[in-house]
Amino acid sequence: MLRCEKCGVSLSGSMDRCPLCQGPLTGRPEENVYPVLPGEERPRRLLARLAALLTVAVLAVCTAVNYCFPAGGWWVLFVAGGLASAWLVIGVALWKRRSPMKAIVWLLALVLALVLAWDWRTGFRGWSVNFVIPCFIPCMQLAVVITARALRLRPADYLLYLSICVTAGFLPLIPLLCGTLWMAYPSVVCAGLSVLALAALLLFRWRALKGELIRRSHL
Repeated sequence: MLRCEKCGVSLSGSMDRCPLCQGPLTGRPEENVYPVLPGEERPRRLLARLAALLTVAVLAVCTAVNYCFPAGGWWVLFVAGGLASAWLVIGVALWKRRSPMKAIVWLLALVLALVLAWDWRTGFRGWSVNFVIPCFIPCMQLAVVITARALRLRPADYLLYLSICVTAGFLPLIPLLCGTLWMAYPSVVCAGLSVLALAALLLFRWRALKGELIRRSHL
């Protein structure tokens, strides 16, 4: 049986890392309690291959059209960047599909980085910090709450990730205080919702959140 020395739990199966802290495991792996059904991964692999083929086809057609009509510049590079961004987001979501809370936090960080990168690459017109980021962060906060309710998770299983998303809600205040925004309302609303969410966490779930922070940091 496998054991995580940090968390002090014993695990059955043949996993590589602890599902709680992602730390290394010691001991001898065992056979999986629930065997994988034959052919379970075939539909997913087929769908992934079809999506990859469609991506290559779209990129090939756009490249041919751009080469034949180059008057507008090499816009095919933006198409390639968009496809690569979509594959990156989908890949992260599939990579963390077994842990929905981690998937939400990873997607939050990834989408914010991609949005800023695209805005900067297109001349930084400010649409990322004025609209997309202030509107996207509350959506991810709501996604954590809805997912936790739908999966009936314990508070210890989602409070840390909700606190990360709530903390991210104060990021739009940086360009707001620097005076670089030309539309301040979305950022103000995002920060206001984050203040309410943070107050609710501290007033109603402080003990559970504190216990989760202590457990995660192994203090």
